[in-house]
Parts: sequence; structure tokens; C-alpha cells
Amino acid sequence: MKKLTLTQLVFILVLLVNNSCKKDPVIEPTQNITGHWQWLSSWYDGPMSDSNPKTPQNTGIQEMLEFHSNKTWLKIQNNIHIDSGTYSTGHGSYLPYVGAYHFIYDSIVYYRNGISEKRKQDYYKIFNDTLQFSPGFAGLYGGIAKFYIKQK
Repeated sequence: MKKLTLTQLVFILVLLVNNSCKKDPVIEPTQNITGHWQWLSSWYDGPMSDSNPKTPQNTGIQEMLEFHSNKTWLKIQNNIHIDSGTYSTGHGSYLPYVGAYHFIYDSIVYYRNGISEKRKQDYYKIFNDTLQFSPGFAGLYGGIAKFYIKQK
């Protein structure tokens, strides 16, 4: 049996340490959210009523979201700028237990002055020209699903 030299042993240790220190790759969202999006409706988790869904027609609110490629965003309601900041996007998955439905989602986090806003994270999917935000995409229950249609 051949004995390992000190040089060979050090080389093997360096390889092991380098491989164990590699970070997981950052996974970009599968869908690009940039653009101008006009609000279509919102559905609340709960019993159906005259106010479910909420729409521009039954609320009198015209809402537009803009997500720019420089990672800035703004919200306009009834032609008034009501909120803005920067954002980051990501991609994730959640498997509650083996054999359960595997939730795969894209997400967006909103920032004001470089600090993430508390409870300002959305999970989204884009279907053709429709953007849908829903906590259900990440396996969360309750909340509001909002729908927007792409304008530009």
C-alpha cells in the first residue's frame, strides 16, 4: 500500500475545504416583472360577497404598478403617486413535507431607503399578459390575490 506524502495530503484537504465552502447559486426569478401593470381585480380569502372580487368598477380605484429594469417601482392610484422605492426579486420553493405539493414561486421584496419594508413581500406568477400576486404560491393561506394586466 502506498503512503500519502505530506504534499498530497495537503492537496486533498484543500480540495475538500474548497468544495465544502461553495455557496448555493443565486436563482433568478423565472419570470420578468418589469413593465407597467394595470389592476384588474382582488380576491379575498373568505366567503363570496358583493365586494368580492374588488375591481376598479366597484371600488372607483384605478391602480397602476410600474416595475423598472433599474429595480425601482412605483404605485399610482387614481393618477396620484402613492408609493415607490426599490425592489429585489428571487425564486424559491417550499416543500412542507415529503409527498406534499411542492410550491415553486417567484417573489419580490420592496425597499424604502434601502431597508426592506415589513410585510412588503409578494409571491407572483405571470400568465401570458396577466400578473398575479398570491400568498398561496408560497404555500401560505389566507390573504389577498391581486391581478394586473400588462400595459407596456
